[in-house]
Amino acid sequence: MKTAKRVYPHMAAMLIFLSLTVSAPAQDSRGLVVKSERLALVIGNGAYQTAPLKNPVNDAEDVSKVLSSMGFKVSLHKNVDKRTMEESIRSFGRQLKSGGVGLFYFAGHGMQVEGQNYLIPVNAKIESESDIKYEAVDAGLVLGKMEDAGNQLNIVILDACRNNPFSRNFRNAATGLARMDAPTGSLIAYSTAPGAVAADGVDRNGIFTKHLIKHLAAPNLTVEQVLKKVRIDVAAETSQRQIPWESSSLMGEFYFSAAQAAPGPSTPSVSSANTAPALTIPDVGRFDGTWDVSLECPDVKEGMVARGYAFRFSAEVKDGVLRGQHRTLGAQGSLALEGKIHSDGNAELTAKGFSAEPEYAGKNVRPGTPYGYRIKARFDDARGTGSRIEGRTCNYSFAKK
Repeated sequence: MKTAKRVYPHMAAMLIFLSLTVSAPAQDSRGLVVKSERLALVIGNGAYQTAPLKNPVNDAEDVSKVLSSMGFKVSLHKNVDKRTMEESIRSFGRQLKSGGVGLFYFAGHGMQVEGQNYLIPVNAKIESESDIKYEAVDAGLVLGKMEDAGNQLNIVILDACRNNPFSRNFRNAATGLARMDAPTGSLIAYSTAPGAVAADGVDRNGIFTKHLIKHLAAPNLTVEQVLKKVRIDVAAETSQRQIPWESSSLMGEFYFSAAQAAPGPSTPSVSSANTAPALTIPDVGRFDGTWDVSLECPDVKEGMVARGYAFRFSAEVKDGVLRGQHRTLGAQGSLALEGKIHSDGNAELTAKGFSAEPEYAGKNVRPGTPYGYRIKARFDDARGTGSRIEGRTCNYSFAKK
């Protein structure tokens, strides 16, 4: 029988998803400085029938005010049910498709079950583990909708670690929220370490949100620097019992508030605090060099039955364009790979090949038959991953030499 992992109370999940609109970029030694619009969805749930919370609505209201003062267009929701939460998240994802900085903030109860994190609506009726997926909102919905929008940077902050009001209903309960690894180009931050418990605030705001609000508007700090200052203050106030933590794979630098600067010959332009944020994105040239490419295609056991295979080859990237080849093109089992890696690390590659023996390509496919497909891939400075998006399942991994 599966064991349930523990519920987590007050959860303020702040997801910042950054999709950029380039405006008068200026080159510096790190890459390109661009400007972007700002959108925010803020939810605060405190009016629960089981274990109501005093801070979440205040936290949501105060975070909304700070974000509005920094140029965010904020959609604020307080004490909402499951349907409203899901509809607002989906609407937010659609808005992000037009570009801009996206920020999602949630304050309220949260829990983890079997390694999944859930946001709890005020109308949730949770009597046992089996109720969770029907009564709560999977945090993955937020991440998924933001990822679907195609934004370049994602920052997720989960402040959700108070006493568990549902623990009596679970046979085995793990404290804290489950760790979620940050996909390439994103950051996930927690109000405390995964699996640990955070403290409630005795004042208007929770301890983590109080310090977050204080540091958000500080000029010329990257998001990582803001979170570090929050971590130092929270640790000091709780005598090291609560240590905020994050997992990051950001590939650019985002500033909540960038002070106006007079650009010089080598100074990149930045925007004022109340207009668009400054964001540094590395140039595509950082991908240039030689890469090891590994391809793995597992067995196909349904439909066109075929044996799995795996091989490695090298590819060269120049000015962001990747080209690689396995065997002499035209020979049985040969493959050529080509495509553009964009400055944000996203890439769509094209594979063209010639089939090998029928056991690998399907019994009705003649050896040497040409074929082609597309690959959706994501790169950082040293590694990359990709998946075939047509036909049989095939996965790519890339490592820079």
